[in-house]
Amino acid sequence: MAIFLQLKSFFSKLSYKQKTVIYLCFEILIFCGVWGSYPGNFSRLVKYIEKPTTSVNQVELTKSSTFITPSKILINTAKKNATPKTTTKKNKIPKTIAPVLPTQSNGLFSTYPVWSQNFENYESNKLNSSYWNIFQGPPPNINNESEYYTDNSTNLRITNNNLTLEATKSNEPDGYHYASARIDTQNKKSFLYGRIDVIAKVPDGVGTWPAVWLLPSTSKYNNNPSTSSSGGEIDLIEEVGFNQNLEYGIVHTESDISNAGVGKFNTIDIPNNDTTYNLYSVLWTPSSITFEINDAPFFTYNKPSGANYTTWPFNEPYYLILNLALGGTWGGQDMSNFPSGIDNSDLPAAMHVQSIYYYSYVGPK
Repeated sequence: MAIFLQLKSFFSKLSYKQKTVIYLCFEILIFCGVWGSYPGNFSRLVKYIEKPTTSVNQVELTKSSTFITPSKILINTAKKNATPKTTTKKNKIPKTIAPVLPTQSNGLFSTYPVWSQNFENYESNKLNSSYWNIFQGPPPNINNESEYYTDNSTNLRITNNNLTLEATKSNEPDGYHYASARIDTQNKKSFLYGRIDVIAKVPDGVGTWPAVWLLPSTSKYNNNPSTSSSGGEIDLIEEVGFNQNLEYGIVHTESDISNAGVGKFNTIDIPNNDTTYNLYSVLWTPSSITFEINDAPFFTYNKPSGANYTTWPFNEPYYLILNLALGGTWGGQDMSNFPSGIDNSDLPAAMHVQSIYYYSYVGPK
């Protein structure tokens, strides 16, 4: 400390020019590294040195000289033991993980789907209007159904990785007392041969009538518009709640009209299909239509020998329909226990669809 006091006294007797030269020497020493390892020494020394005051004649020197102002910076830096580096945190760009497409191994169809609707990875909570129409209003009441179709989120929504079609008890226009949902791809997406896979769980309530089915995109064979069967129909998923867990695979043709439109079909029992997702498939070729559940075939309709449009109208494009009906001539048959054929205590009831995949037909024509 004594030596610094002596230096202070010494510096006080020097002229401005003399002090400036000494400051310059210190700057050179720091620049050359002589004092660089001991920045504290220089800062302590200068603390006790009376800095020269700037007169009018000295302004130009102070402005043009780089050895006074930098020294202040170096002194402050030394006193703080160097300013910590400021690092700019870069925002990490999340990796885009491409959805893994399913595959199928039947050589008659493409390995990967050529069209899909995966509601687990859907980009929006609304249906893609490029593919889907939302039916609104009373049903085309060939079957005397009891639901009124709406686009309300109560009845139709995409949530929790599912497309949900839900039937509810509510007062609707035109005297309807139930609401539900129906969508289709008419005039937007058609299918001619191929494999369609639907992963879904369906309701089992009495009076419910869930279905995933296909109708012709054109009226080529529809000579009797009063029934959809005349132009052909493929029912990929169909269940009526009074026969719980019993799934139907059905094809309809104009030849069914003589058989009350019942169609050709088979059934399979699927326990807990209202709580468990199952894979429902239709494998459609130029000569057959096969229905599978969880990759197990349970019904095949083969093109009849000498077939014409009345027995094989399945050589034209079809569009896809998903709906949840209530009551009607088939779904509402349990009228002995429920006057309307619908058990209101089972409502709301919903069909949940996880995904739909379409594999093109690549087999022989």
